[in-house]
Amino acid sequence: MPPFSTPSETKALLATVEQTLAAHHMTAPGDRVLVGVSGGPDSMALLHLLSRLAPDLKIRLGVAHLNHCLRGASADRDAEVVRQAAEALHYPFHITRSRVLKVKEKLGLSLEEAARRIRYAFFRKTMSNAGYNKLALGHQSNDNAEQMLMALLRGAGPRGLSGINPVRQACIIRPLINTSRSQIENFVAQAGIACVLDASNNDLRFVRNRIRHHLLPLMASDYNPRIEANLNQLADVMRTEEDWIEGITDAEYKKALLTRVKGTIVLSAEAFSQTHPALARRLVRKALADLTGTLRRITFAHVQSVLRLLTDGCGVKELHLPGGIRARRADDRLTLIMAGSCCRSGVESAVERGSDSPTVISTPFPATVKIKAMGIGLRFSTCQPNPLPRWTEVDRNQAHFDLGRIALPLTVRPAIPGDRFTPLGAGGSQKLKKFFIDHRIPRQARAMAPVLMDRQRIIWLVGHRIDDHVKVTTATTQVLRVEFFLLDTR
Repeated sequence: MPPFSTPSETKALLATVEQTLAAHHMTAPGDRVLVGVSGGPDSMALLHLLSRLAPDLKIRLGVAHLNHCLRGASADRDAEVVRQAAEALHYPFHITRSRVLKVKEKLGLSLEEAARRIRYAFFRKTMSNAGYNKLALGHQSNDNAEQMLMALLRGAGPRGLSGINPVRQACIIRPLINTSRSQIENFVAQAGIACVLDASNNDLRFVRNRIRHHLLPLMASDYNPRIEANLNQLADVMRTEEDWIEGITDAEYKKALLTRVKGTIVLSAEAFSQTHPALARRLVRKALADLTGTLRRITFAHVQSVLRLLTDGCGVKELHLPGGIRARRADDRLTLIMAGSCCRSGVESAVERGSDSPTVISTPFPATVKIKAMGIGLRFSTCQPNPLPRWTEVDRNQAHFDLGRIALPLTVRPAIPGDRFTPLGAGGSQKLKKFFIDHRIPRQARAMAPVLMDRQRIIWLVGHRIDDHVKVTTATTQVLRVEFFLLDTR
């Protein structure tokens, strides 16, 4: 174990971490804690501080490092620094490599989101395989202040303004959340801890970096020198009040809930009629989270659209939300359905009947086809082959085909068990089921994936991948461009 200095700053830092661990009940005797270590100052400081505290806390530690394969030799150097630290401290070391860029392209995610998903998947797998029950991460108070400003800039509500939670899902802990970046940097310097610096942290193409290097310093120098402390205080206030309000929402949600089966939630429309708008919005969000397990793609505008279903006159109204969610108001009920669950749930909508029948696409192009039975639309147009973006850069809801390779007419239908196609870039034929599994496409999304066919084969698993047989090549003379969209059937 490397020597630790004992000046007052280091003692104060240790005391702050101890207080944070105790205040949020982050660990208990016997816990096995996996420490996520990138090699930067924050995570290296976390590892060494927990190492100092582990005997008194009666916890055991392990070290996990993910090589994102984004920075070549620099990434390999980071991994070696972390390995040496784990070895010096005599802790188990868990490491893996992942091609984040490939995942980014396959799933159509931002680089940051792809890296985040891969990182947490690696942590979860390591915890499960090696018997860890806690995951410690190195987020600190400056990170929290930056997160708050990002939330403000995107117009987040109270939950978003709660900042970085010290404890999430009862197993992810952040012991440094009440310490500052300057405290951590002083600590690693005094203790002689080897760290690496990620050059991407200075890349101003990323919003967080612009906030860190430009916006926060400007606010501190020209408006309020305590801006970071105040943002952290606001996060704490909002988090505490969010917990309290969530209890009220839970009670009202139970009153409003009429039916809850897999893929379907039915709420009393009357429960919303005399409810304060703030609570009404929370009830909708609660129901959507209950239905799907996430609110990642649900915005304020989506919630408001659902509430408008309850106030826009009489009769049956329906709209489509991200992730294959359908919201339907009929009489005194608000029904939320995951696409693909409609026919199994006992609350089948009229627009769903007959959706298994193929729809023939008539030519000539351009044409726009709306298939109400499936809740989708397709726009068809033709263009010249140059210039076209690479297929990996095209939005997932668009596709380009060599029109000369297509055997017209085209048809659209839902995917059915046993369907096969040859995904572009995959090198061979495979079942749709295997494609879904290989690309980690949720079951709910699989259920709503239509297929576009010509007379011979599936040419597009809509929203995902075209078939290799109809791709645009250097020999292509005319391109068929197809754009997929969801219908709003209000």
